[in-house]
Amino acid sequence: MLDDSKEFCPFCNANLQGDPIPKEIQHHYGSTHFSRKIGITDLWLDRIIKWRCPDCNEEWERRFGEK
Repeated sequence: MLDDSKEFCPFCNANLQGDPIPKEIQHHYGSTHFSRKIGITDLWLDRIIKWRCPDCNEEWERRFGEK
């Protein structure tokens, strides 16, 4: 079963679920919708270390194992 990507900002409670992913490519993403959250990357570590809300611009740490 695919993840429906329902997610909310921990600060302003904005819905972070983005536009629907076209059905024919959803299996590549493992989800039904894109995400609106913005990934903050550490270039040295070469990975996303924080998320940013596009509505309130607050940032929070990425949890281990989180997509």
